[in-house]
Amino acid sequence: MNGVQLFNVRLKEVFAVIMGGFAVFAMFFGAGNLVFPLLAGKIANSVFLPTFAGLSLTGILVPLLGLVGILLYNGSYQVFFERFGKVTAFTLIFLMLLLMGPFGALPRCITVAFGSFSTIDPMFPLSGFSLIISGIVFLLCLNENQVVPLLGALLAPAKILSVGFILFFGLLFATAPQHTLMPPSEAFQEGAFKGYQMMDLIAAFFFATVIARHFKLKFRVNDKNHDHSFHLSLYAILLGSGLLLIVYFALVYLGATFSEELGKNAPEQFLSVIAYLTLGNIGGRIVTVAIILSCLTTIVALTTVFTDFLYEQIFKQRLQRIACLGLTIFGTFLMSNLGFSGIMAFLTPILFYLYPLLILLTVINIANWIWRKQMVKSLQFIAAVAESEKRSEK
Repeated sequence: MNGVQLFNVRLKEVFAVIMGGFAVFAMFFGAGNLVFPLLAGKIANSVFLPTFAGLSLTGILVPLLGLVGILLYNGSYQVFFERFGKVTAFTLIFLMLLLMGPFGALPRCITVAFGSFSTIDPMFPLSGFSLIISGIVFLLCLNENQVVPLLGALLAPAKILSVGFILFFGLLFATAPQHTLMPPSEAFQEGAFKGYQMMDLIAAFFFATVIARHFKLKFRVNDKNHDHSFHLSLYAILLGSGLLLIVYFALVYLGATFSEELGKNAPEQFLSVIAYLTLGNIGGRIVTVAIILSCLTTIVALTTVFTDFLYEQIFKQRLQRIACLGLTIFGTFLMSNLGFSGIMAFLTPILFYLYPLLILLTVINIANWIWRKQMVKSLQFIAAVAESEKRSEK
């Protein structure tokens, strides 16, 4: 390979990592990621830094472990969870996908988008808005192999630009947070619990599969270049996580500085309220576009994952994928009519018990992979020493 060819290969890899990183950001930064950092900052006020630390722990570091864990097991959440038995794996996967799919995160995304849209047109019904979004998502998800390119090349940059615009002007007009007597330890716990509610660890198990598939198709992965593909996927994940860290800090700080104004509104309207306060009507409309884009990107990714599960694991490809996609969209539409508060009332007690269990399973699997890797290296070393001794005896 000459210098020009090597440069072209490296340029292709850099572009793939950037697009993959944008896609990671786009997939994770959805409804809950817009609402809960602001809500955590609103509660914490002057002790927002411990709150941000807690949110970063459960909202970034823990999902990062989940992403890496799935990549270590060949980008397959099936392989990852089947270490605990096939029945346990299927039960956990099905439960998590229901929560990330039609019974949790998917309809929540629609209600958050609607909360922002309702600041422009309060008379427009939730059911009508949900129906329109559902139709758009159905069209975007028809070709599952185009999800990551669609997110990375189109929707994610649009989201980053629009949200970045909002955060810039919000921080520009922000004032010092009000003093609060909340202990830092309590603020940290509040941030950590809000990180739970974003459900990003659960999402990470399935989003990692989408990212791994993207790099496998992009670089035609085989046994020889598997490690290289893993490293590229990891770089993309780290880039996406870094973008999330910056945005979460800005959102927590904005929640702390505008806590008094936000107290009069529903959580799903917080970012719109900040935009109206700092930029007026134009800013409010920009926020509406940003929130809908944020929610749309996450809905596309989650819909793809849940549809694939129905098609491959539940119906064993006996039902056409387009029919599985239709079932996913229809269930999401029905659940979205409960509204944001109704969906969270359903999700919160389940997440309280499920999340610590999933963290434990993730740590166990990563530790097991590291141990097995070390054992293989040790056995190879012993074999090499034994072979060397045999040769010396001859």
